[in-house]
Amino acid sequence: MLVPRQQYSRELKIAAMREIDSGKGIAEVARMYQLSPKRLETWKGEWRAKGELAFPGKSARPQTRLDAERIAELERKIGQQTMEIEFLKKALRRFREHPLPAAVNGDAVSMSKSKRRPKRAQP
Repeated sequence: MLVPRQQYSRELKIAAMREIDSGKGIAEVARMYQLSPKRLETWKGEWRAKGELAFPGKSARPQTRLDAERIAELERKIGQQTMEIEFLKKALRRFREHPLPAAVNGDAVSMSKSKRRPKRAQP
C-alpha cells in the first residue's frame, strides 16, 4: 500500500525559513514544526536561491506579472511584423503591376543612374 506524499503549505515553509533566518538552529526549527532537518536543509537551499519567489506550489504562479509583460512584448512584435508583411505585399504587388524596364545587351533602356559620366579634363 502506498502512503501519500506529505505536502506542506507555502506559508509553513516560509515561516520555517524565517525562523531559521532569525537565528534559530535547524534542529530547533525541525522540532518546533515537527519536520525533518534534512527537509529543512532542502527548503533552505531553495529559499536562499529564490528568496520570496521560492515555494510557488502547484497552482500559485508568482511570475504572472512577468508573463503579462512578455505577452505584451510579443503582441507588439506580432503587430510590427504584420505591418512589415503588409508593406512587402504591397511592394511586391506594385512590382508585378509595373515591372522595371530590363536592359538587354546594354541598350539605352537601362536606368539613368547606372550611366557613367564622362571624366573631366584636367587643366
